[in-house]
Amino acid sequence: MAALFPRAARMIELLELGRTSRYLDVGFGTGAFAELLSARAGMATAPILLDVTAREGRPDVLAWPERLPFRDGTFDAITAFHVLRGLDDDAVHAFAEELARLLAPGSAALVVEFAPVRWRALDELHGRILAGGCAQVDLRGWGRLAALFTECGFDAIDLVELGPYALPPVPRVSVLLRRRPA
Repeated sequence: MAALFPRAARMIELLELGRTSRYLDVGFGTGAFAELLSARAGMATAPILLDVTAREGRPDVLAWPERLPFRDGTFDAITAFHVLRGLDDDAVHAFAEELARLLAPGSAALVVEFAPVRWRALDELHGRILAGGCAQVDLRGWGRLAALFTECGFDAIDLVELGPYALPPVPRVSVLLRRRPA
């Protein structure tokens, strides 16, 4: 797990997990990394694990990313690791609107996704490797993600550096989405 996300301490710092109590992880799997982040941050409560597929694991909630079943301002921190590649642009924009709706004032969401490269053949190979049940994989870079997240209700959208990543050796793009304190 550490090889996949070598910057756990930086993620905890960006999300201020040590000071938060309500943490949501949106993903395609077990939520093991969110639990690791929560434990390393010393959080008293475990994260709520939302899965967007009916795979194995321990999700607390199963839901569409475009319609998350929580009240406005419910969470102090949200993570979404490698979820966007299987969604079309409309779904990504709707998911971003949901993230903005769910974030409490002064909180943040961290979105990490595989990114494209400038060589089309390598992008196609990465897409096949990363498909994992997705009908189609769309690798988006910072520019496309920033455009999709714009006008969704965030007060700041920042590109953050969390690499390098050893496994798999595919570039990532990491975006911190923040809400201004009340």
